[in-house]
Amino acid sequence: MDNSELGRWLVLRRAGFGSHNFALLLRRFGAISAAWEAPADELARAGIDQSYIRAMARARETWEPADEVRLTEEAGARTVTWMDAEYPALLRDIPQSPPVLIVRGSIGPGQPLAVAVVGTRRVTPYGRQVTEQFCEGLSAAGVTIVSGLARGVDAIAHRVAVERGTPTVGVLAGGIDEIYPREHEGLAGRIAERGCIASEYPIGIPARPDYFPRRNRILSGLAVATLVTEAGEGSGALHTANWAFEQGRDVFAVPGSVLSRQSVGCHRIIRDHVARLVTTPEELLAEIQVLAPGSQYPMERPFGLRSATPAQVLEPDEAAIVSALGAAPQHIDEVARATGQPVARLAALLALLELRGIVEQGGPMTYALAARAAR
Repeated sequence: MDNSELGRWLVLRRAGFGSHNFALLLRRFGAISAAWEAPADELARAGIDQSYIRAMARARETWEPADEVRLTEEAGARTVTWMDAEYPALLRDIPQSPPVLIVRGSIGPGQPLAVAVVGTRRVTPYGRQVTEQFCEGLSAAGVTIVSGLARGVDAIAHRVAVERGTPTVGVLAGGIDEIYPREHEGLAGRIAERGCIASEYPIGIPARPDYFPRRNRILSGLAVATLVTEAGEGSGALHTANWAFEQGRDVFAVPGSVLSRQSVGCHRIIRDHVARLVTTPEELLAEIQVLAPGSQYPMERPFGLRSATPAQVLEPDEAAIVSALGAAPQHIDEVARATGQPVARLAALLALLELRGIVEQGGPMTYALAARAAR
């Protein structure tokens, strides 16, 4: 694509044209340059709304296509459109795929095997540990990590990938020269050295609150699966999970304590069958067919990755419950007598073990070891 055509794509994107209007223009005119010269009545016959016809007229008067190309190049970036071979195939398949991506970095955003890792900005020590463990596993397996460069889980995911020397893709909710939050400018530079940062917005457009939910469709669209490691009820990570679910992509979530508000969102998307529960990196890698089901990393695996079985991750009180249970369901009162735990605390522990797939309910207030844990 020559710079004249490319510049017009960028101007129309700056003017607010999205996937719907770009598709209408290409269907009618075949190229954006031809649409650029079209009179208003011809644009209307193409299906363009009057508000966008006026916006296009203002854009012709306000912005020079050559300047858009120059600004992108000065930012050390390149432009990838629907028409380019580099445009990610996975992203092309989603509804509302962005017509334009501005990319800075050493790789393209469309990696053959990528997982989006998202979660809360207010990460707990548990959430940090879980995110690090899963991202170490993904990195060790050569999986590209996609995230949003936000505080909390996003930043942890990117840093693990950078430190392990594996590619990572950061998707922004503003222009690639408008890093948000500002303290992540250094991290963005390190990401671009091993991977890339990408945005659907032209240079100089700052992040806005309403841009983040739309940005999340790109996060999930670039990946074969989305993993939520820790998320409260209102976390933006849940938007990404819902986008992935609507796009027909796999969604996974890591359970947390039933007493933690920062895990409420994870538990909800598991309960609502939006996400499947995973407790180890090996489970996730098997689900996305990187590892054979049941395979585990050896204990001497680099980066301290744990091949966690239920017994290895149980607290003492949880281990006592597991020891008291068998394949046959037992009423909670029987388990209380066997473990010496008060019923109220026991109910909370059993709920957590159930979320982790270690125990299952056999009926009202009756529990047994889950089939996998009982083997």
